[in-house]
Amino acid sequence: MNLKNAKIMAGVGAILELAGHFGLIGFILELIGIYKISETVKDKRIFNYILWPGIIIFIIYIGGFLIFTGSFFYSSPNMMFNNDEFFYETGHRFPNMFLMFIGFIVSLILPIIYQIKAYTLLGDYFGNDYFYKSAKFLKWGLILSIIIVGLLLIFIAEIFKIIGYFTLPDEYKLEKEGEEEWRVKNY
Repeated sequence: MNLKNAKIMAGVGAILELAGHFGLIGFILELIGIYKISETVKDKRIFNYILWPGIIIFIIYIGGFLIFTGSFFYSSPNMMFNNDEFFYETGHRFPNMFLMFIGFIVSLILPIIYQIKAYTLLGDYFGNDYFYKSAKFLKWGLILSIIIVGLLLIFIAEIFKIIGYFTLPDEYKLEKEGEEEWRVKNY
């Protein structure tokens, strides 16, 4: 079956996801491409493993942004009249930012685990090492994200994902029923 348009849409969508202003458009394009890819390989788990984590991550980003900006720009009524107090009272908010960062990392555990499953499935179906590398970098990025290095590894995983989409074959040949069932059951 033809995958040329699906891999281009998924790849361009993944690139646009990295661009801050076009993230939602990129996510939608990637979902359309992933949907067509999952229809081609006849495994809806790939689409589901990308869809729900993407929605959860988007909600986490929006919620985290609102909480962060709300806590940073929070001002008491006394500070409206005297701006000098702002600099003395902001020090107590920094521990809250650290706790928000820890909460952000913890809330990413489940979505990243499902993304790892999706990229492993894509690697299984297409034999593409870039998806396996993306899954490994996501796993180690999640583990090491508490010391900030992991966020760089997650970014590298996104790069491998983009390369993986663009290196997918243009055509996908369905395998024999017995072999395909064995692969899916033993995953």
